[in-house]
Amino acid sequence: MLTRRDLILVILFSAAINLLHSPSVYGKTDYDYLPQDEVTSIEVEGQPLPVLVRPWEGKLRLGSVIIIGPSDSNADAAGFISHLRKSLNPEGWASISLTPPKGLYRPSFATGAEEIAKAGSEQLSVSGYQPTPLYNSAQLLELRNFQQEALTKSFTPLEALSDSYTGLKMYLVSDDSAGILVSLLFDKKIPAPDVLVLINPYREHEELIDEPSRRKSIAQQLLMQTFPVLDLQSPNGHPVSLANAHQRQAVNQLKSPRLYRQYRLNLRLDNPSGWEEAQNYIEGFARIATGN
Repeated sequence: MLTRRDLILVILFSAAINLLHSPSVYGKTDYDYLPQDEVTSIEVEGQPLPVLVRPWEGKLRLGSVIIIGPSDSNADAAGFISHLRKSLNPEGWASISLTPPKGLYRPSFATGAEEIAKAGSEQLSVSGYQPTPLYNSAQLLELRNFQQEALTKSFTPLEALSDSYTGLKMYLVSDDSAGILVSLLFDKKIPAPDVLVLINPYREHEELIDEPSRRKSIAQQLLMQTFPVLDLQSPNGHPVSLANAHQRQAVNQLKSPRLYRQYRLNLRLDNPSGWEEAQNYIEGFARIATGN
């Protein structure tokens, strides 16, 4: 017999899946505070999706970087993501930032049921590493399929936008969005980049999915790639990413340093000093990997 808590979970997950059928799968963000020439849009299934674009600054023009933050963020997520989309421009990279598909909704059961339902009607994910309700395999698979489909459909117009900046193509993806993107690259559903940068990559609750439907681990999927991969792990990354960092490095250590490098950051990515440390690794690896 279902408990009251179970019923709330079922209602919330149903609301989340209904939202995934709508344009709010990416969230709705007002970028009026940004310069007008930074805000453009791509069309995904007949719906406009905001994208933030910043061109090169100066004479150095290496190519473009597509930036996708965690699933609970937007294209101008405060902190590291917002910093990167601006700070890489003088280093020869035009930046194209996308709001990622939303992830798991994490309700707080200390909150009244009415407030939980209200929150569930507005978003699929909340910030922070709160205890997450245990969804079943079918629910997780449905959410996974929607996230992958949403990101796949975004990449065709994103690639067209990045083509306006000649040169190399770099993907820079963090947290759970990185886990999704690695799968899409492994399945060849999106074009391969010249350089892939992963920041604290992880996939949550894979162990709850029925074994025949489980994906290979991020480490195993990266092993099959032939393009250069930079794997950055910060001390304040998601616990799953931290737990799997050694496996990612051990599985891929047979590759040359040009094709796979993992760096354990000394500083956290919730402060500017950590941003600078990570950016130095990104710029250095991109130069070595691409010969620039």
